[in-house]
Amino acid sequence: MPKQKKKATVKKTHIKARPLEKTSTASQTAQSPKKKLSLAPLATLGAVGYFPKGSGTLGALVALPIAYLLNRTCLPLFWLVTAMSIIVGLIAVHQFTLRRKEKDPSCIIIDEVVGQLIPFVVIIPEFMHWPMLLTGFLLFRLFDIFKFGPVAFWGKRKDALGVMMDDVAAGILAGFVLAWLQAIIVFFYS
Repeated sequence: MPKQKKKATVKKTHIKARPLEKTSTASQTAQSPKKKLSLAPLATLGAVGYFPKGSGTLGALVALPIAYLLNRTCLPLFWLVTAMSIIVGLIAVHQFTLRRKEKDPSCIIIDEVVGQLIPFVVIIPEFMHWPMLLTGFLLFRLFDIFKFGPVAFWGKRKDALGVMMDDVAAGILAGFVLAWLQAIIVFFYS
């Protein structure tokens, strides 16, 4: 009888492969999960909102040169920037207040900037001089601080919409008064 060969049994072992080092390539970057863009720092305009006193007034002052330049450059662009600022401001305030107990902290000033832009969208560029800027600034701050009518209505809401819209309403009221003043000036002095 011929000798039978013994079959060697091979024990299977599982070898764990070490992960390859990650290299950043364009294909991997495109496949990686996207990080959510946070607009929360815009709510305070970076560090500007943390100014110890009068951060709302400071936010409104920040808007004045922006309003002047946009009004003097291109009025339709000014309208577009103002409308987009309202939307971006809503998102920024929502993201900022999402994890905070206080829903309208004084450090949020994007609402002041947007509200201060609004009165000047009705001003024709020929009237956009320092007296009109000062008048618009004072009217906006008056409506914003004393909060009556629609400003008070929106001010009662304690969410991002309320934070933004009370200043938008104050800006609209200031815009009505500025438009009225502009009409009087045009009627009597032209």
